[in-house]
Amino acid sequence: MTTVVRRTPLHAATVVDAHDLTPRMRRITLHAPTLDEPRPAQDIELVLTDDTGRKVKRRYTITHYRDGHFDVDALRHGTAPGAGWAATAKPGDDVQFFGPRGKLELRAAAWHLFVGDESALPAIAELATAVRTPAYALIEVGGPDDELPVAAEVRWLHRDTTRSGGATPPGTAELLAAALDAYSPPPGDGHAYLLGESRVVAALRPGLHALGLGNEQLYVKGYWNVGRL
Repeated sequence: MTTVVRRTPLHAATVVDAHDLTPRMRRITLHAPTLDEPRPAQDIELVLTDDTGRKVKRRYTITHYRDGHFDVDALRHGTAPGAGWAATAKPGDDVQFFGPRGKLELRAAAWHLFVGDESALPAIAELATAVRTPAYALIEVGGPDDELPVAAEVRWLHRDTTRSGGATPPGTAELLAAALDAYSPPPGDGHAYLLGESRVVAALRPGLHALGLGNEQLYVKGYWNVGRL
């Protein structure tokens, strides 16, 4: 018996605009006429090359879809392929991607809690706009300059806050774990979405259980790993 592995289709796209949202986040607008409207927070798998010419893939959340045009908000950090593309993409560039990808589906709930770092900020913003009941968010970023509009009651957690031990490094659970411990959920059955560095989201899952949320009330996804950008 032959197993058929089904992949999302490969699309050709053109960069039509690129501009900075924050010192580290760049919004890149793509036009892909073959891409149908995605579900909230689905992503694309962009086909890039590394400095050896080898093909690599990086995933970005689809935001603000409108008739084949959509935005991806990409972090510029380091010199890896994804960061390099985010820094240099310009109108007229041609790119290819697979998509849309992702199985996240919004569930009916009395309230929604979004937890993540800046890698999840585009998805959190897209999801918070889509829900129809109160939305809350705990979002870790480098500092105030990294904040972006989110249609939720947001508590921003800044890694660069001066403390006796210095700034908190990215990809650690300390700030979000403390924020979850201090969070008091509103009445009713909620749903939580935990997105960010893979080991961090695994470490934070018990904090969501402590809020009374069962596995069926959680969506947990690792977006990146320390050392791989």
